[in-house]
Amino acid sequence: MTLVVPSGRAALLIFLSFVASSAAFSAPGAFRVGSSAAPRLRSLASATPRVKAARVASGLAMVSISDWFKENGHEISTFDNMGGSGWASMFHYKTADGPGFFVKTAGQPADKMFKGEALGLQAMYHAGAVRIPKVYGCEDDGKGGSYIIMEYLSLGGTKDQKEFGRAMAQMHLAEPLHDEAKAGKFGFPVPNTIGGTPQPNVWDDNWVRFFREQRIGHQVKLAGDGQLDRLWASVCDKTDGLNSLFTGITVKPSILHGDLWSGNVAGSGGKPTIFDPASYYGHHEAEWGMSWCASFGGQFWEGYRELIPKDEGFETRAVLYELYHKLNHHNLFGGGYLSDSVRLMDRLNK
Repeated sequence: MTLVVPSGRAALLIFLSFVASSAAFSAPGAFRVGSSAAPRLRSLASATPRVKAARVASGLAMVSISDWFKENGHEISTFDNMGGSGWASMFHYKTADGPGFFVKTAGQPADKMFKGEALGLQAMYHAGAVRIPKVYGCEDDGKGGSYIIMEYLSLGGTKDQKEFGRAMAQMHLAEPLHDEAKAGKFGFPVPNTIGGTPQPNVWDDNWVRFFREQRIGHQVKLAGDGQLDRLWASVCDKTDGLNSLFTGITVKPSILHGDLWSGNVAGSGGKPTIFDPASYYGHHEAEWGMSWCASFGGQFWEGYRELIPKDEGFETRAVLYELYHKLNHHNLFGGGYLSDSVRLMDRLNK
């Protein structure tokens, strides 16, 4: 199987989506298992007893990418450099027994760079709805960097928009992978990033408080802008801390992609696929905060609403959820996103 990448703007969007959540560059090298309390993604089960014992005894797992493939029974024939930036480097490792693997490397630890992405992909993959690239490994290297190894997908072709909408609804309705979310809590096992911005995910059993403090409030603090501070305080006062926006509805934790725009969506084998997430468990409506650059059409929403009807107050909450991403874009890029954020806060203050 070969990579099929659309030309023009679509190709640029797909390329950018693969690098958007990374922040540094490094070439393939040696890797170790970190000592973080976060869930570990790569098992040592496939290693030889001698290698496994040595790693356990030392607390380290110094494994080059090539050694990782050997231990897991894959013979690498060659690899292609798929490009990169100041944020990440991407490679297609080709094997004799299949399509190969997609590998991203970065110059910062996995807990900061790739752990959240890997766990997000796994949580969405668990839902069994949308096509998600499978994660095979995510580790720190011995020099302060990290890597993630994923299934290599052939991207291209068309996708049925109604099928895509139904698949997203099925993902939002699926039983969560993590016990905390099964128990009704919102958040994620680890912090991650939204673009290049740190995204806290401390578990909370109150969705309104979670979104108020760990989403909008967090972005407003990062902005350090007096006008935004005053407007946000006014929104919270006007809406009883956002609670009035959720009157009459029940919010349950759904696994969210978290950064669903057109650059993170493609077709693969005729099926819709999504990647490069900023995942957490939250209100399913929060998924659509990036709809202003996602091109979801009537067929998509028809498929989605067949399974998840629109709740009363959706349009007002859509302003709130868009505000999170506009604030994040302001913090990342500046420009007109400040005026967009002010406009959205003014709407919430009416």
